[in-house]
Amino acid sequence: MKDFLGLRPVHHRTEERVRAHIALCVIAAVIQAVIGEDLARPDVRDPDLDDQVMTPRRALAKLGNIRLHRLDAGRPIELVDRPTPLQRRILEALAVDTSPWNRA
Repeated sequence: MKDFLGLRPVHHRTEERVRAHIALCVIAAVIQAVIGEDLARPDVRDPDLDDQVMTPRRALAKLGNIRLHRLDAGRPIELVDRPTPLQRRILEALAVDTSPWNRA
């Protein structure tokens, strides 16, 4: 489960670091469970798998395709990719406020 946050195995030499690592793993497991519940409640389905609710890992991978673009057109402008319908459903299920996106 610790790779849920993109971590890899790390070998620690002190008890304090081992405890911190275990705490981080527990936090990752809790976050994964909460995201899973948030996706299941509105029944966000995985389009690539028949009759299956979107998993937290797949949902985050789909959201990972959204990019922030910085432009300089006389003044700095930041634009966020327009979410696909699936990405929008995931963002809504996770209660992500996208209203500040793409305000110039």
